[in-house]
Amino acid sequence: MPHDLPPPPDAAADWCWFLDVDGTLIDIAPTPSAISIPEELPPLLQRLADTYGGAVALVSGRSLDNLRQLVAPFDPPAAGLHGIEWRDAAGAAHQLAVPEGLDDIRARLAHPAGNRAGLLVEDKGLAVALHYRLAPELGPLALSLAQAALVGHPGFTLVEGKMVVEIKPKGADKGSALETLMAHPPFAGRRPVFVGDDVTDEDGFAAANRLGGLSVLIGEARKTGATHRLPTIDACLSWLAVAAGTRWLPHMGEGAD
Repeated sequence: MPHDLPPPPDAAADWCWFLDVDGTLIDIAPTPSAISIPEELPPLLQRLADTYGGAVALVSGRSLDNLRQLVAPFDPPAAGLHGIEWRDAAGAAHQLAVPEGLDDIRARLAHPAGNRAGLLVEDKGLAVALHYRLAPELGPLALSLAQAALVGHPGFTLVEGKMVVEIKPKGADKGSALETLMAHPPFAGRRPVFVGDDVTDEDGFAAANRLGGLSVLIGEARKTGATHRLPTIDACLSWLAVAAGTRWLPHMGEGAD
């Protein structure tokens, strides 16, 4: 079993926060659209942002539009699609150039995946994901299909996550997203804290560590570059609530002192 990590310390006033979503703030669902957002989550994130001068960002494999819908009315800076697109604190949206070939990749995935129950193709616009959470035994097949779809498209790369394989343009990851946001207010000059659960968060952990910050793994102990760990999503939300000067009391009203 991997060597376990200590829990994160109490928050400091100079921190800034980079938060993954699925598996970190909310439970992972059988399909991306089946997730449940606790009504107390957006107010908690808003309070955290108010406490830290707005220095709270979401960093996710989901698109920016999807992230905005999930946590409305909270509307933070964010990086979507593993850093392919991002929104700065002024609300301006940016994205990397996407090479040609994504339509062909989609087509290569759609036909074989559509013929296998339990595989789900998710078109993210600038990326495409193949989920197999409904049929975990199809993981090797999903990986094989994604690898085949990549052939002849050197501008794209494959990312493996929790029961998903994703194809996205090269040149962006959650670490580069953190570094991009750290170059601008309200993050510049603060100590970055990256919180995530999946192997796709390892780039974010590494970037936070390089910049002298903290990295926090959510979930079971595993091989990781994170410096700290919390065992569950509720433990993560409770820690964030304390940092925001409140308590996490889901399904019990506002949850504020």
